[in-house]
Amino acid sequence: MKKSSGFLSGLRRFIRVEDGLVTVEWVALTAGMVVAAVAIGFVVMHNTGLEAKNIGKDIVTNTTSVYGADAAAAEVNLQK
Repeated sequence: MKKSSGFLSGLRRFIRVEDGLVTVEWVALTAGMVVAAVAIGFVVMHNTGLEAKNIGKDIVTNTTSVYGADAAAAEVNLQK
């Protein structure tokens, strides 16, 4: 019975003292913030990549339509 009374007194003390509870709350709050940051980062990175591809396609299309398909080759010849 002595071991169980020691366990119960330790449990009572843990419940009464709020230091451990505050630590648990901070850990949970920090973990939630990390999860939110990772989720936001994933969404931003995913959508940014798709938009970057679309912008790149538009640049190539506009360059080709204005300067022709050999615009890059003509520019290299002008620089020589």
